[in-house]
Amino acid sequence: MNLVVLRGNLARDPELRVVGANRTAVVNFTVATSREFTRADGTRDKTTSFITCEAWDTGAVAVSNTLKKGDLVMVEGSLRNDSWEKDGVKHSTMKVRVNNFAPIVKSNSSSKKVVENTESETESVEDTVAF
Repeated sequence: MNLVVLRGNLARDPELRVVGANRTAVVNFTVATSREFTRADGTRDKTTSFITCEAWDTGAVAVSNTLKKGDLVMVEGSLRNDSWEKDGVKHSTMKVRVNNFAPIVKSNSSSKKVVENTESETESVEDTVAF
């Protein structure tokens, strides 16, 4: 099973672009997630990871229209490895291919969540994971 669930803040505004002959929408964005822990000496510390995320088609447009830098968000998807060669040098990177996302709006009474489904140009999402 390849399932990734992230909760964090957008580190930058989503970058929407259109690719291919079919003019498919794709958006890239980064989620900053933090983990607090206690060191062996008893001091508290925190580490932050910046995770690249990618959504396609209508999900790309929804992310672009809904999220901005600093927004708190929940993301569900799968881990993908992209590899390419440039100038004879092989490169690779890991990213989360977004299936669902939920902007988290904090209020005094409760948190409201909106889930958007995304669909890749080559595969469809049959099951929706609600947060």
